[in-house]
Amino acid sequence: MTLKTIPLWALCPPVGNPRRTVDDAKIASLAESIKTDGVLQNLIIEPGEGKTFRVVSGMRRFLALKLLESQGAIDSNYKVPAEIRGNLKDGDGRRIAIVENVQRADLDPLDEAEAFAHILQNGGGLDDLSAKTGLSHQTIRRRLALANLCELVKGAVRNGELSLGIAESMTLGTEDQQQALLNDIKEGAELDREAIREMLLTEKPSAAVAMFPLEKYTSTFTRDLFGDEESTFFDDVEQFFVLQNEAVEALAERHCKIAAWVDVLNTYAVNWWLYREAEEGEPAGVVINLKPTGIVEVREGLARHEVKEEVIEATREAPEAPKERPALSNGLIRYVALQKSIALQAALLANPRKLKEVVATCLLLGFASNNAARIDVHPCLTAFAASERKPRAFVSVHAEASHFLNRVGMSLDDHEDFPTWTGANGYSPLKLYEALQAFSDGDLERITELVVLLSFGQPGIEKLDTEDSLFNRVAADVSLALRDWWTPDEEFLTLMRKDQLEAIAIESGASLHMGKFKDYSKKELVRESVRYFRRTAEPGAILDEHDQHGRAWLPGAMAFPARETVTMTDCG
Repeated sequence: MTLKTIPLWALCPPVGNPRRTVDDAKIASLAESIKTDGVLQNLIIEPGEGKTFRVVSGMRRFLALKLLESQGAIDSNYKVPAEIRGNLKDGDGRRIAIVENVQRADLDPLDEAEAFAHILQNGGGLDDLSAKTGLSHQTIRRRLALANLCELVKGAVRNGELSLGIAESMTLGTEDQQQALLNDIKEGAELDREAIREMLLTEKPSAAVAMFPLEKYTSTFTRDLFGDEESTFFDDVEQFFVLQNEAVEALAERHCKIAAWVDVLNTYAVNWWLYREAEEGEPAGVVINLKPTGIVEVREGLARHEVKEEVIEATREAPEAPKERPALSNGLIRYVALQKSIALQAALLANPRKLKEVVATCLLLGFASNNAARIDVHPCLTAFAASERKPRAFVSVHAEASHFLNRVGMSLDDHEDFPTWTGANGYSPLKLYEALQAFSDGDLERITELVVLLSFGQPGIEKLDTEDSLFNRVAADVSLALRDWWTPDEEFLTLMRKDQLEAIAIESGASLHMGKFKDYSKKELVRESVRYFRRTAEPGAILDEHDQHGRAWLPGAMAFPARETVTMTDCG
């Protein structure tokens, strides 16, 4: 590194400078400052051809000096303070310029986007880029997403025709969608960031985006098949995606026969900055992206940049893409486990032989790891004991258990230690032993079964039991019909999202008694669904073939074993 003063005539403008947006007014202001106080910060330069030097960092200062020269304020021999960097490797100069500009907050966001992409395309890492620019990984990822915008949209942002927030939402769209949205905005459409984001994320698959012959689709459309394809939507979205996936797989197979490589993606927004156009004679590949909205993007004749795998993984998801929401909330999972557990306890009371088998199993399990057998009451008992609306299954179990436990001085009321001792002397092994001596053989056998039964239920109520567990096997063996003990209630339905409530209404037949879903708030959907399930559950109710679905409807989470979907009919 060498510090010198270099005549202005010997300086050449930077090549591949990250700054593409230049504010003439700011350059003029900087020129006035230099005219008064001189160049206060060294330019960074590297040796060029002959006696010239190429500017690496300091483009704005260079432009301001050239402006002063054109105005006659300084001549070509004006001495410019500069730091000469020799032996810069490919990309080092651009990296230096990027880091300096970002640290001084001088770069336009789109310039940053393209500059960051350039660094990562040449083997840079997110950690190193973050450390040198002082920007978080999240900020860098948001900038990189802007690099995927089409040139027309980038130009509109640079010209001030489009806000950065709207441009960020448009990164979710294809190039055609971006251009269409830009045209709409220019023609006066009032579209804000959230409106564009919702439009691009919730768009239903239409006949226009189908990659398969429409005759393969066997369900219905929202409009006549011979109407405008762009406004003809598939009613059976699941069948659409099955056919669309098959078409994409077939397309990928055809390209594999002639292309050097094929990337098949399933993302809202492809990181196109990972790719470039292949040069003549260079092996070229194909990118096929099936967006979650059903649209398929295909680009051919591409080559990959040498980007680190961890960078590819860290930037895979578009910042504007929706975060994946679990199908079931934690509260709903717990609710399901409690309802299923109390229902199985009630069912076992009616199956003495199976209850004995379960009791023997539980007692034998109590000897695991050399520990003495211990009985912990299942949370379903304590939860429903404190609840105002008690399930029928709880009432059944509580009644019989209370009958026997009260005889030995125990209570199944709502207490922290559940069940609790109610005798005046508290817990007494001798008192318990004496009380049990008065029991008949049948009663003694029954209370032994009950004590173990109260501990039996789904283990781990904070997660779905989707395995072939003891709990699920017993439920299957006693042919537990959960709808005999449980009806979809307000607590369950309130735990649903609005889109899940709509799906439940359709599957159960409740939608036939409602108007358009868009006219209902979530609270109203819950209220109407509760009424429907209560009516269809009444033993003497006269039901048509559609309402029969309401009487039998059961979410997948309530099956044995559970399924993650809550809107899948399971009447078996």
